[in-house]
Amino acid sequence: MPLRCVSYLRPLIQPIWSTSARQTHAIRSVTTSGPPNANWPHKLHNSARLTDRKSIFLAQASMLPHPDQLPPFLEYLRALPRTNVKRATHCMYAYRAAGVAGQSDGGEGGSGDRLARLLRLSGCEDVVVVVWRWYGGVKLGADRWKRISEVAKEALNDGGFLPKQDQELNKARKKR
Repeated sequence: MPLRCVSYLRPLIQPIWSTSARQTHAIRSVTTSGPPNANWPHKLHNSARLTDRKSIFLAQASMLPHPDQLPPFLEYLRALPRTNVKRATHCMYAYRAAGVAGQSDGGEGGSGDRLARLLRLSGCEDVVVVVWRWYGGVKLGADRWKRISEVAKEALNDGGFLPKQDQELNKARKKR
């Protein structure tokens, strides 16, 4: 079923992720910020890869000053080596920039709305968060929402986009 969705969506998203503007960039580590470059001038903040019943989740967050910069940001992410995002089953994102909010669930119904709600309730501004999921063959049910939120919060926290009280709360939860 996911392969049919991907093959159906590929022509629709291909213009966003065209190969003509791709360049090679290095990620130093999955859990550290990537270097700024000519295609994307802001730091990229990554979560650690989270695996749950063979499904893998990864989130990336960055500053997004204007909504028009979203397509170049998505192209930049697709061009990064060693992340295998091209093979991800789902690419969901949400952003808040220049007073405008938007989201996409990337085939994972309702996930874009949840990410947008996370940004709104956290008071994040001028930020985009992208969550990738590689489907492992086992349905996760409601646990997938927890994993999506968990990696998104980790990437936002790494970038300092979450207010201090949310950062302290996340640290306390990890210690439990």
